[in-house]
Formats: sequence, C-alpha cells, structure tokens
Amino acid sequence: MITRILPFAALALAAALIFGYIVPAYKNSIVGAQASIKSYENALTAAKGFNQKETDLAQQRAAISSDNLARLASFLPDGVNNVQLILDLDGLAARSGMVLSNFNIDTSTVTNGSGSGDPTAIALESSNPVDSVQLTVETNGTYAQFRSFLAGIEQSLRPLDVVNLTVAAGSSSTTYKYDLTIRIYWLH
Repeated sequence: MITRILPFAALALAAALIFGYIVPAYKNSIVGAQASIKSYENALTAAKGFNQKETDLAQQRAAISSDNLARLASFLPDGVNNVQLILDLDGLAARSGMVLSNFNIDTSTVTNGSGSGDPTAIALESSNPVDSVQLTVETNGTYAQFRSFLAGIEQSLRPLDVVNLTVAAGSSSTTYKYDLTIRIYWLH
C-alpha cells in the first residue's frame, strides 16, 4: 500500500513545489522584467520624440535670419548684465536731460532662481522660461524730462515695467525727485 501511496505523495509534493514556489518566483521575475522592458521602451519612444522635436526646432532656428536672432537676444536676453543695463538706462536718461543715481538691484526679488558665479549677470534655473528682478533708481528733473525718459523706457526694445514711482519736490520749483522701481525680464 505504501508503494501505491508514495508515487502519489511524490507527485503531490512535486505539484505543490511547482505551483507553490517555482511558478510564483518565475512569474514575479518575468512580470518585473516585462514592466522594466515596457518602461525602457516608453523612455526610448519619448527620447526619439524629443530628438525629432530638437531637430525640428534646430531647423526652424536656422531659418531665422541672424539679424532677427540678434534683435530677439537684445529684446529678451539669456541673462541680466547688470552693468550694461545700468549704462543703457543712464544713456536713456542722459538723452532726456536727466541723471540717474542710487542704483540698487534687489536680488531678493529675483523670481524662480539664484545668482550665478558671474557678478555682472544673474542666471536662473526654473520651470518658468522668463524671470525678473527689480531695480530701484533715483533721478531729478522737470516733468517734461521725466516724461521723455518714461517714453524712452516704453519704446525700449528691452521689456521693462515701472512697478513703483514716488514723486517728491525737488531742489527748485520746476524740478522733482523721482524714485522708480523697474522690473527687468530675461530668459533663463
């Protein structure tokens, strides 16, 4: 009788071993490997799409004339060159008959970023492609001179916003003291 039961017990033990240990271990490793393969295939498809988009954008950029690219770079540069910006604003004020003083770039107002190693430029990293910083400046002059200065800022190729303006009496009855806060924008 034991000789008849022993083969069935061995067969039951083998089936239990196959279904209890080998099949789950095999399926878990296969399922994990298949998930990894699917993930890699998705990443490869996305990389091919990104490469195609990069090629398309490079072709579109090549189709833009160098003059237009230079105008775009001056309109919305890749960073803020603080010294050049101050010189440009000072030149604009000089054409209006005014003198700018007490420049202060408030780096705490830099949106979405941190300063770079270059002391004359601020480079940022963020999800927003456009960043800004505030510059405060003082000037003295007549109302007509100030209007001319503001018209120059308005017509400037560089996007600037006057976000705060304080007007006070100046040293004479025809001049005023102007405190401006200007927001400066750039691509990062």
